[in-house]
Amino acid sequence: MNFENRNIEISSLPEIDSFEKSKIESALILSFDKIAKVVNNEMLLHAHFKQHKNKGPKVKHSVHLKLTFPGKTTLASESGWELIKLLQIALNNLERETVESIKKR
Repeated sequence: MNFENRNIEISSLPEIDSFEKSKIESALILSFDKIAKVVNNEMLLHAHFKQHKNKGPKVKHSVHLKLTFPGKTTLASESGWELIKLLQIALNNLERETVESIKKR
């Protein structure tokens, strides 16, 4: 994935089609840019994906996000059936957690 000079790492992304992959990439970039406006410092966003084995036709996914910047680390995770939807929920939670942690300083 091409993140154009952004510190974004992805691990264990499941096999998905190119359309879903581009939606994941754009969601991560959009959220990273929103957070960068608040943080105003060097930061790293790490996204870890996991597929849970099920016996049925549907597959359950989980996403774990970790944002690290000087003096602070924020975490968010979500699990569910729709990968894109749960990633967006986890990113929104991460954005909220980051803003709240900066306000506490």
